[in-house]
Amino acid sequence: MARRPGVGANRDLGYVMPDYEWVHQELGKAHVTLVMLWEEYVEDCIANNKQYYGETQFRRYYHQYAKKKKATIRLDHKPGLAMQVDWAGSKIGYYDEEFGELREASLFVAVLPCSQLIYADAFRDEKLPSWIKGHIEAFSYFSGVPKTIIPDNLKTGVTRAQFYEPGINRSYQELASYYGTVILPTRVQKPKDKGAVENSVKIASRRILGKLRNKEFHSLYELRASVSECLEAINRAPLTGRSMSRWDAFLEEEKDYLLTLPKAPFELSEWKKAKVQPDCHIAFQGHFYSVPFEHLGEEVEVRATMSTVEIFYHHQRVASHVRLHGDKKRHQTVVDHMPPNKLFFVNWDAERFIHWGRQTGPACAKIIEQILGRAVIEQHAYRACFGVLSLKDKYGEKRLERACQILLSRSKAPSYSQVKRILEKGEDLEGEENKEFAEHRPHGFRRGSEYYGGAAKREGE
Repeated sequence: MARRPGVGANRDLGYVMPDYEWVHQELGKAHVTLVMLWEEYVEDCIANNKQYYGETQFRRYYHQYAKKKKATIRLDHKPGLAMQVDWAGSKIGYYDEEFGELREASLFVAVLPCSQLIYADAFRDEKLPSWIKGHIEAFSYFSGVPKTIIPDNLKTGVTRAQFYEPGINRSYQELASYYGTVILPTRVQKPKDKGAVENSVKIASRRILGKLRNKEFHSLYELRASVSECLEAINRAPLTGRSMSRWDAFLEEEKDYLLTLPKAPFELSEWKKAKVQPDCHIAFQGHFYSVPFEHLGEEVEVRATMSTVEIFYHHQRVASHVRLHGDKKRHQTVVDHMPPNKLFFVNWDAERFIHWGRQTGPACAKIIEQILGRAVIEQHAYRACFGVLSLKDKYGEKRLERACQILLSRSKAPSYSQVKRILEKGEDLEGEENKEFAEHRPHGFRRGSEYYGGAAKREGE
């Protein structure tokens, strides 16, 4: 059974001294206020015909208790409930050896308002990856996770500044979900919402940026090491009017209220939209990843971390690949993603495209050869080659060959779009020799990918 507030020893004759150890413990719980505990204390005294202190005296004695016990006063901030975060307004210069130039670093600041423990670190910029990394390192520094994160309404993490339904950046929301916490942006034009972090930003600016203002740093690593030294000095110095430091207050009053860290830190992801191309692949940062053929032509969402690329359709994951790095225009292809009649997509090569081009005519074959010859990575030209060959499905082989002849006479770097434009404008139909062609405008016959698939299979037999 919980201890009641009015069972302590008397200080003034006839008055019941509240049990402030119990009061302090209760204040650590969500939604509990000092007024609420005073009211419970009064009810308990009345029930036992005892005299009780007024609210002012009740508060005064609690402050005395907290000061004597070196405890954090829990009037406005519950332990482990919140972490407030922001970028410091000022920046600090350093020499970036990697780029050979002077740059300015931004200072990320996080504070636990109950114990006033601060975390700060320098970053190259204020972009989303730096913002996310700052949170991850703050959680590691605190050895735990607060129940809520309170950022300013900055564009890095908050996409819509609205109190009831704030828009949170998708990657930022993933971070919160991974650590089991909740993001609650400060309200616009409500400075009290972020008072603790603004005060901590001032402290960090004065005692970190101010102290380091005349020093020279030859790398971001060197700058971060100096920031870390200043940070430790801040957190281990006695708080104003008290003998305990921020670290002392944190270890005694707040650490045990934090959520447990997951076994591995969060891995930042990037979200993009993409369209599934005719070869059943999507493009992401210069590389190509296969998607099940059922989604051909659909818009999908791509989630990429440093190690994986996942593809989602209507919030359902439909493909997952190891992420490609380094040289551009490489392919990650799962054979099962290809439709049964298009497995040749996986086995395309230059000789086959040139062979298919010759079946239309020498000019078409020449166009195919030149498109392939210009490609730094051969596979990257396959889509354009397939596009040229597919034009015969709509315009017929004779028109396609004539369009290729016209283009070869005009351009030293022919492309699919140029061939298509000639056919769309009907330039291949001009002249006396094409009058009959112009009157009938044949559409050819559709061979499609099945035809090329069959050709590929026969050649491979």
